[in-house]
Amino acid sequence: MGETAAHADFRPRLALRFGITGHRPPRLSADHHETIRDHCKDVFRKAEETLAELHREHSKVFAPEAPNAKLVTSLAEGADVLAAQAALEAGLGISVCLPFPPETYAEDFGKEEWSDTQALIDRADSLMALTDHHGADTAAYEMAGKMVLGQCDILLAVWDGEASRGRGGTTEVIAEAVALNQPVIHIDATGKSPPELLWGGLHEAIPERPSIDGVERAPASEALPELIRALCEPPVRPEDLKSLEKFVAGDMNLRRYSFGWPILLALTGAKPLASLRLTSGSAEESADYMRSHVAPFSTCGAFGTRLNEKVLSRFGRADAQANQFSLRFRSSMVTNFTMAGLAVLFALSGLLAPELKKLFIIGELMVITAIILNTRGAQRLKLHQFWLDRRHLAERLRLLSLSSVLGRLSLRDVEDGTRHPGWVSWYARATARELGLVTAVLDKSFLKIVRNAIVSMIDEQVDYHIANAGVMHRANHRLHQAGDFLFYGTIIACIAYLTVSLGMGHMADNWGIAPLVTFVTALFPAIAGALYGIRTQGDFAGTSERSTVIAYRLEQLRAAIASDPLTYERLVERSHRLGEIMLAEVQQWRLHYETRPLSLPG
Repeated sequence: MGETAAHADFRPRLALRFGITGHRPPRLSADHHETIRDHCKDVFRKAEETLAELHREHSKVFAPEAPNAKLVTSLAEGADVLAAQAALEAGLGISVCLPFPPETYAEDFGKEEWSDTQALIDRADSLMALTDHHGADTAAYEMAGKMVLGQCDILLAVWDGEASRGRGGTTEVIAEAVALNQPVIHIDATGKSPPELLWGGLHEAIPERPSIDGVERAPASEALPELIRALCEPPVRPEDLKSLEKFVAGDMNLRRYSFGWPILLALTGAKPLASLRLTSGSAEESADYMRSHVAPFSTCGAFGTRLNEKVLSRFGRADAQANQFSLRFRSSMVTNFTMAGLAVLFALSGLLAPELKKLFIIGELMVITAIILNTRGAQRLKLHQFWLDRRHLAERLRLLSLSSVLGRLSLRDVEDGTRHPGWVSWYARATARELGLVTAVLDKSFLKIVRNAIVSMIDEQVDYHIANAGVMHRANHRLHQAGDFLFYGTIIACIAYLTVSLGMGHMADNWGIAPLVTFVTALFPAIAGALYGIRTQGDFAGTSERSTVIAYRLEQLRAAIASDPLTYERLVERSHRLGEIMLAEVQQWRLHYETRPLSLPG
């Protein structure tokens, strides 16, 4: 059976990204260059063999293109150049991130050495250069080292085992990688020992921030295949793998219209009737919503194309499906409580019309059956789980679209260190690997474009959360008022009946007031209880409060960005903070709805 192009777009290409850090001459002796190159080639070739096996085993999940392994390097003289040469000889591509623009970086090399480096730059798939620092500033090398860490899955470290001799040195980079539970393959700079793996994932219980001295070690030749599977293999839990396959296939087949939630918001006045919408938006609409943020980077080579096509389309699908599942889940919840009130109405109506009692009982049975079917259907479809997973994925991809233009791929942002991530984190990380390194010189003009895109996204999120806080507050207030009126009505009916019955005695009973009062005093509290259930399950007050807080935090962040100097490092910090704020909301949603899945009212 043939596959559609759209299907292929949503299957990520199997990719793996190596980084390199290591010594420069004279600390790295030329006597060991060939040994180091050979060790690097052995690692790359074994990695390609394992990737090929994974690709064959998981063809349903991965795109049909051959696996793509790359080396991310700053091409500093010494270890960086040796690893880049080994990568190209092994058939890998290289991505280059320089601490300075090439013309400035060249001043740090001899003429012959720069000629070799320039030849490697010319063969690079992508080239990014920082411009915040002047030549020979060690802070630039430190920033380039962090860039390599942010771009790679596995760090190759050509290291002699001794302490660092300067800011941003090899030892510091290794220590940071180990602390992040990022796998490090230590290649002995003296050529005395075979490569070994340093990785927190080798511990039985992954430590929070392991140290170089305390991290577990294993021979790299034996551990590498298992390591690559831990990083790249699709989720091992059957339910995660099934969810992943459903997402890439796109075959959710939910009904098109959902009535309960939109009608509730309209009836409570939370939203105007003119804006009543019974369907969620399409994937194309969601993608168009994001397009303005990423369009300025369409000129950034192959990276820009992948960002504006693959990432945008995946975000569109995740966002649209999240909205669809959210609408269906909330509508099912409103429908359940509404039908529960209707069932009570049928049960009590027999008091007013005894001759129709059988019809009312049939109606009550039909309503209760509908409630059970609606609940079981929502549970079978896992509406709340699918909603939260897709919302999480959409936010991860939304943030990736901007952090990636600063070189941050968030490859470490997964559960349980680097082992066994859920399908959402796995898919976000696979997409980030495929996206790769931006081709750009990160000068003031480029950073200004990035800053404008970040501020634009913040503005949209602030507007959304302010509006959402208002909608949820109004809905909660009106539902609360309606419940209060129903309870007050019950009290009034009770007092009225007591007044009439005490004043008129048996004459009140002769008028048939008692059944009517029983009907009202039983129905009103039941409806009030249903409204309270909607308020509690829908978390109107909590959602309004969270949106208010998030809008405030985003406004603070926007003000901080406006007052910041325009530097790469500061924008990275601010984009990271934006991610923390936006993903915190997803976790709060998850905490609420995973403890309150749709169930039978009662």
